[in-house]
This record gives sequence, C-alpha cells and structure tokens, in this order.
Amino acid sequence: MKILLVAINSKYIHTNLAVRALRAYADAASRAVQGGDACVEIAEWNANIPAHTMVRGIAEQKPDAVLFSVYIWNRDLCARVAADVRVIFPALIIGAGGPEVSYSAQTFLETEPAFDCVFCGEGERTLTEWIDTLSLNGASALPLIAGVVTRSRDGESRITSGGVREPIESLDEIPFPWREEELDEHRIVYYESSRGCPYSCSYCLSSIEKSVRFLSLERVYADLAWFMEKRVPLVKFVDRTFNLDRRRYQAIWEYIAQNWNGSTVFHFEIAGEILDEESFSVMERIGEGAIQFEIGIQSTNARTLSACGRSVQTEMLFKNIRKIPRTIHCHVDLIAGLPYEDLASFERSFNEVWDLEADMLQLGFLKILSGTSMESFALNTKGYRWSRHCPYEVMESPWLTREELYLLKDVEHLVDSWFNSSLARNTLLFLAQEGSSSAFTLFVRLAAFVRSFFPDGDLFLPRRPSATFECLAAFIATLSPIVAASALERLKLDFLLLGKPGTVPAWFIRRYSRDAHDAALTAQGLLDAAEGAHAPSRRTVYARSEWEALDLDGKDGVRSGYLFVYPEAGGAKKVSGSTIMYYTGAIRS
Repeated sequence: MKILLVAINSKYIHTNLAVRALRAYADAASRAVQGGDACVEIAEWNANIPAHTMVRGIAEQKPDAVLFSVYIWNRDLCARVAADVRVIFPALIIGAGGPEVSYSAQTFLETEPAFDCVFCGEGERTLTEWIDTLSLNGASALPLIAGVVTRSRDGESRITSGGVREPIESLDEIPFPWREEELDEHRIVYYESSRGCPYSCSYCLSSIEKSVRFLSLERVYADLAWFMEKRVPLVKFVDRTFNLDRRRYQAIWEYIAQNWNGSTVFHFEIAGEILDEESFSVMERIGEGAIQFEIGIQSTNARTLSACGRSVQTEMLFKNIRKIPRTIHCHVDLIAGLPYEDLASFERSFNEVWDLEADMLQLGFLKILSGTSMESFALNTKGYRWSRHCPYEVMESPWLTREELYLLKDVEHLVDSWFNSSLARNTLLFLAQEGSSSAFTLFVRLAAFVRSFFPDGDLFLPRRPSATFECLAAFIATLSPIVAASALERLKLDFLLLGKPGTVPAWFIRRYSRDAHDAALTAQGLLDAAEGAHAPSRRTVYARSEWEALDLDGKDGVRSGYLFVYPEAGGAKKVSGSTIMYYTGAIRS
C-alpha cells in the first residue's frame, strides 16, 4: 500500500517538517512489524507551482491514499488540487491534516467534498494505526480510529469522529525526520525539539495545547551534530517558545558554543523577558552568526497585551533585548489589529520597538484563526471584520479603520523591503532619527512619497534596487539641506554595500581616488594575495572592490575613506555572500 503525503509550501525556500516526521514514524513502525509493506512517500511543491503540475505529479505516483498537510497559506490550493485528483481517481482515498483543519474537521469535510477524512492533532501514531487498519480491512470502509474524523463512503456521507488521540509522551519515540538527499543549500531546514506551549496568547493555535513535551538533550545533541556535519546553512527550531526550561536551553546553546562548525545558523523563537544573567553569559561564548533570535513583542500597550493573554513585563523585555550581544541576529515582531490598539497606540508600539535597533522588525496583521479564543472575542466584539478566506486576516477592528490598516500595510511593505532586507538600512536609521519626528512618521511620509514618485502609484510592484535608491534620493532632496547632506552620505554607503556598481547614478557624486583604492587593497593584503598561482588577477581584485570617501561623522571638512570588498574578491580576504567594508582613514578636504 502506497501512502503519499503532500506538502505545498508558501515559498521555494521553505520545507515541511510535519510530513517528514510522519514518514519517519510510519517507516519505523513498518520495519518493526514483520511483513509490513506500507510505503509512505512525500510529494513536495510550493505555492508558485501550477496546480495542474501537482495534480499530474500525484497521478503519476499512483498512490492508494493521498494526505495533504494543510495550513492557512495553502488551504485553498490543497482543496483545488484534491478536487482535480478526485476527478481522475474517483475511488482514491483523500485526507487532510494540519492546524488549518484539525480544529474544524467537521466543517472542512462538509465544505470540501473531495476529502474523505481529517487527521486531528498530532499525527504520528494516528497515521500508523490508520495505515495498519486500512491494510487489514481495505478501502471500502475507512478506519474509524482516535484522531481521525471520517466521511462514510457508502453514499450517505455521514461524518463520524473516532475520538481524541492522546499525545506521544516521549518525543524521542519519533525518529529523526531528515534525510541527507533532501538537503538543499537554498532551503531552510526546520527542526522540533519540543511540542506545546504554556502561554495563552489568544490569537495563536499553540495556546490550545498547554502541556509541553521535550526531546531529550542527548537526542538534540545528536541531531544538531548531524546538521553541522552536513553543513546545513540554516536550521529553524519550530518550538513555540524555545527558552522555557532554563537548564535545557542553556545546555543546548552551550553545545552550539562548543561545537559550532562556523557555517550552520540556528534560529530560535524565544520569550525575551525570561532570559537571565547566565543566559547572557552563554550567549557571549557563542560564535558570531551561530544563532539568531525571533522575539514576539506584538504590542507595547498593556491593555492590549492583557486582552491577548500575554502577561509580558515590557520594561524587562526591552532591557533584555538590549543586552543581547550584537553577534546574534535579533528579529522582533509586532501585530496590527489587536484589541484596544488604535493607530496612535500602534504608532507608540512601533516607535518603541524601532528604538531597540533590532536587525529586523517584522510587522504582521492579526489573523482570526478558527479554534482560538481570539475568534470568540472577535465574534462577540462589534466592529471586527476579517476575511473568511485564508489567511483570515483582519480587515477592520473597533480601533482601526480599513483605511488605517491599508496605511499600515504600506508601512509594513517599506519596512520589510527597504529596512529588513538591508537595502537602505543605514539611510533609514539616520532618517528616522534626524529627518523625521519618529520612525513611524518617516515610513508614513515615505509611503505617500513613493506612491507619488512612481507613475503607476503602486507601492507593491517589484522594483529594481536602482529605482529604490533613485526614489530615496528624491525624497532626501525634500529635506532640510543639513539633514539631506548627511542622509545622502548614508544612501551612498547603502548603495556601495549592495554590490559593485556597474554605473554610478546621477545622485551619487563620486570622491573616488585610484591611489587611495590601491593603498587600501595593499594594506589589506589583497593585492599581495592576488599574486598567487590560483589567486584572482590584480584586475579582478580591482573589479570586485570599490573605494569611496564618505562623510558619515558630520565633521566639517573631514571625510573617511572606505574600501568595499565584494563576494569572492580574492586571496586572504575572500568572502562569500556579503560585502566587507574596511575603514581606510580620515581625509582632510
């Protein structure tokens, strides 16, 4: 019997951990049973792939059952693909699982006739028992077991639940889900060292399961060693709050500090307010670039946080975020549309979080998810309107009008595409401090300016970086002369950090010196390295580097020289994937 687990990711770089855990568990169970012949395979695509391509891929596999892993970003696409597969194979067993259907299985089966069953909650044991029962009884009557809601196949379309499945007590029971042949340097590897969350955030499905279960430390060490041995670029822990158990999470960080391979990055979602002094001591021992943090702040409005079930001491949280070493990439989150947060309150939250100077500020929008307490709150609060289609995003709230949410969408787009991407990070940091009354005001002004600058008026169209820099230069020209002069120097810096310029735009007035460029390369040993037999030529070293005098300090008559070395610029200073900038000394004009 062949079971096909279908994963449709939101982007190419993403991967699906759930189907791999299910496959690993089912494979181990099949091997443990003498004569077990069930075959569980994975078909994985992303949402940019045409639906007909997925339908064909499933058809060519000729499975006995197809089970979709369903989330808010792929629900509609899964339903479309399943419906077309049903046309081709009327008798095929088609099921679904995942957070998007687990808490509304009855409704899902009533509205999506292509599906025969829904797997609710944790699926490893459920899938294994389901396969065993199906193998014994055949497909005429689908297994009615704990953890599955099933539609009868006798023409009457009765929907019956097999009851609740108890969760696995020891996560070590689940085999390691990854296979070496599935690794791809361009894709993110997801990893789970715990399940459940003790917090009660009203908008989050994780708050439904209060108990928290952990992999043993020995198992985690072995898994991390495998990732580092295979030199996986990025491993994202999907633990909802990684740093719950102080002894445990510090031991994992200490293991990374002592064994890091210099290339694999480990990403953790943490509660910043519960970090302690020993945690910061461990952080200091971890190599630069080895770990990164995602910290959900969501709002700084105390009433809003209380209404969302978040008992966060914002002052302590901010103090701890500022203490995180700069060697650790830090990503903070805000959510627009939460209860009791109007535009003025959100502006305060945005500005306070911006002042933390995190590496990324992610602005999201409230999603009213089925099964959460936020859904109950929204249904019983006059003025909440949200989409009934995935991802169920709020369209109005009692505190934010539709127009205000549109404005926040514009702000979110500019923060993400111009700041989080590092495209114009230095320029925006300066403008937020010197060129506007606040960071939020800056982005509101920028949004209006961008819409007026481009003839199409569309903020969300993809633009070439050169067009973005041209737009920013035009915006800077509207500011006072003193602020504009300093802002333009930051814009030049961002432009040169982006990559070796092919041509210099009209707004960029050069202060280039070939002698200074030569001296800087010599001082860094790049020209000497270029003399080796396998080193790039001197011409190549020049072509992959740049020099410029910039006035970043605002000192009258004094500028500084900077050497920019671009990826694979040669010799002892060879780098990959980012620009290295060297200070080459003060220059008196």
